[in-house]
Amino acid sequence: MPEQTPRELTDRLINSLHVPKDAGENADGLRRILMRIPDGWGRWIGHRKGWYPLVIRLDETLAAVDPNYEVDQVKEKYGALRFYFSSEIDREDGRQQWQQMETLVEAAESESTKICEECGSRTDVRQRKFSYRIETLCELCAATYSSD
Repeated sequence: MPEQTPRELTDRLINSLHVPKDAGENADGLRRILMRIPDGWGRWIGHRKGWYPLVIRLDETLAAVDPNYEVDQVKEKYGALRFYFSSEIDREDGRQQWQQMETLVEAAESESTKICEECGSRTDVRQRKFSYRIETLCELCAATYSSD
């Protein structure tokens, strides 16, 4: 087998599925999301395991509206989920579908601020500032995290 160039190695890394090691029972759902990310974008999930069920449900509901939608990025930013997507649905002709998809994403992003990023708890969850990041954590995870 011929040696790969640095560019080929980079492309292979970026286009590989990076299912998080802590995915557990969520691995298949996360794999489906990662498969929706186009080549060249990097197939990573950029948030902790507590939000895995939330993004999997979001993917399922978005796919019901547009089975061919693409994921551009899934991450945490300022203590909330950020889920960027694209679709070939025409924004004018498919205005209702676009609005429905945008509403689903906005609802999931809002809901993420009430779910612990680490454990998925919905009890005693609030946003806290740690160092340079804002984290959405329950009391128990916040105590554990702040003692690291």
